[in-house]
Amino acid sequence: MNLLEDLERRGLLDSFSDKKKVEEMLEVPHTVYCGFDPSARSMQLGNFIMITILQRLQACGHRVIAVLGGATGMIGDPSGKKSERSFLNEQRVTENAECIRKQLEKYIDTSDPNKGIIVNNYDWWSKTNVLTFLRDYGKLIQVNYMLSKEVVKSRLDAGISYTEFSYMILQSGDFDRLYKDYNCTIQFGGGDQWGNLTTALDFVKKKEGSDCEAQVFSFKLITDSNGKKFGKSESGALYLDPEMTSPYQIYQYFMNVSDSDVLKYLYIFDKRPIETIDEIYKNHLAHPELREGQKELAKVIVTSLHGPEAALDCAKMSVALFTDQFQGLNAKELDELTSGLNVVETKESLNLLDALIALKLASSKREAREFVTNGAVKINGEKIADVNAMISASDALDGGYVFVKRGKKNYAVVKF
Repeated sequence: MNLLEDLERRGLLDSFSDKKKVEEMLEVPHTVYCGFDPSARSMQLGNFIMITILQRLQACGHRVIAVLGGATGMIGDPSGKKSERSFLNEQRVTENAECIRKQLEKYIDTSDPNKGIIVNNYDWWSKTNVLTFLRDYGKLIQVNYMLSKEVVKSRLDAGISYTEFSYMILQSGDFDRLYKDYNCTIQFGGGDQWGNLTTALDFVKKKEGSDCEAQVFSFKLITDSNGKKFGKSESGALYLDPEMTSPYQIYQYFMNVSDSDVLKYLYIFDKRPIETIDEIYKNHLAHPELREGQKELAKVIVTSLHGPEAALDCAKMSVALFTDQFQGLNAKELDELTSGLNVVETKESLNLLDALIALKLASSKREAREFVTNGAVKINGEKIADVNAMISASDALDGGYVFVKRGKKNYAVVKF
């Protein structure tokens, strides 16, 4: 099975400028590129899909180029946006681009320029004057052609500035620059980039000749079974930077996906053969209550992002939370366990009933008392039956944390 056949079976492929041509080109080594927008100092989980494609291409012997949008990031891509973006200043974009460069270097092999390189489009656009831009680039793209693109059409009623309107010209210039300087003949991106991708291809063929070997293709935008955009948690975006989104948060995100999403995400992120993945999912469906599929998925993702040791730590923390075995976890791990839980900070001891109400584990003292007397309350994994019990600093685990559990799944934390 070749690369495109494998990606198609995994449900990733979307559109092609010429599918047969792309298939033929990828049968032998070519140079392929994808762009990354430095709108934040870290990429998000959704960006990692494109990174995995670069990894797969490299593994098949192709040279890959990751393009940092140091110039386009100061303009703003109108794709998928209902209104104009706020500008980031030049310093912020430059800093973001360098952070993303370091992230990309973790995931793609840049040890040999014949295998992979990372470039910044600011390096050429910052040296292009406005007359050159208008004569050499603007001249080759018709306004009526740009207006026909969905990325522009969808914004006409709300309004689109010339700045954002010119974004696809800059992206077209990127492809042409890479074509000339690196013999880069293929560009890919997400499905929402199709208008930009095809405009760039038309531009290159006008500038370099219609018979030039250049093609584009795109990948489907991933959503969960509820139609929600992939990589968005209740608290916001999930970042690749472990300081912005901890490995445990990523792990828990995938531990909580629905059974119907497990197979889809394994196909995307697990590089093992599809037959192996199908067997994993078959075993998962035999006992879905054990969540073996989610465990395998979470392990694969965290290992890919942060390494096998981080994945083992996350598994240990996950087991601790659901089996009430907190001993052996350090302060940092316990702190990460509190992510998404109600946390009440205090310097004084708390009556257990009052604590249950403050932690939103009970709505009244009467209800709290019933929970305790029925044996439904645990402190750091130990069942508490005394309605007069106090939660004090002496109960705290490393870092000052006391985990309070009501029932099977309702956790909250008192922090001293």
